[in-house]
Amino acid sequence: MTLENMRSKILKVASNLFESRGINASGVDTIIAEAGVAKATLYKHFPSKDLLIIAFLRSNADNFLEWLKFCLKEKPSDPAEKLIQLCELLEEHILNAKSKGLPFHLASVEFPDPNHPVHKYSVRLAKELQSYLVSLANEAGVVEAESLSQQIIMLFEGASLVERLSPGNGATGRAKQAASLLIRASLV
Repeated sequence: MTLENMRSKILKVASNLFESRGINASGVDTIIAEAGVAKATLYKHFPSKDLLIIAFLRSNADNFLEWLKFCLKEKPSDPAEKLIQLCELLEEHILNAKSKGLPFHLASVEFPDPNHPVHKYSVRLAKELQSYLVSLANEAGVVEAESLSQQIIMLFEGASLVERLSPGNGATGRAKQAASLLIRASLV
């Protein structure tokens, strides 16, 4: 197995454990056992658990943003309509049975110390997502683009939490409706 394949295997196993059991509940020894690698092999690729977690967060954030961008390319080219479509996609993501929410949001909860490297990285990834939403809002001509993007994120992060606690309760539909109202009001 090549070095890159081994790194990918370790990251995949760790990602599955982090998503199914939680980050803190998935110890290095469990990851090593599940991946079938030696401790030295894991630490060769990821010198610390924090760096493994950060790789997990980066991978999931990249996949999520790539998915959003790809889906929005397929949608109408009107920038205002893209913001509405973004809300549809966020709802779809949250309602996906495989979705556990945004991993950087969950990591920031598991690592609440603002000085912890995982928390800091979670903040960085959240800012990347908000920056992307700000760029879409700017393209649509929204005056308070940063404010709108933060409101959209808050609505869907809240809906994601409510859906995890009580699946199928309609929180994402209500978040989408509220976000669409905010978007339309910001374009007037």
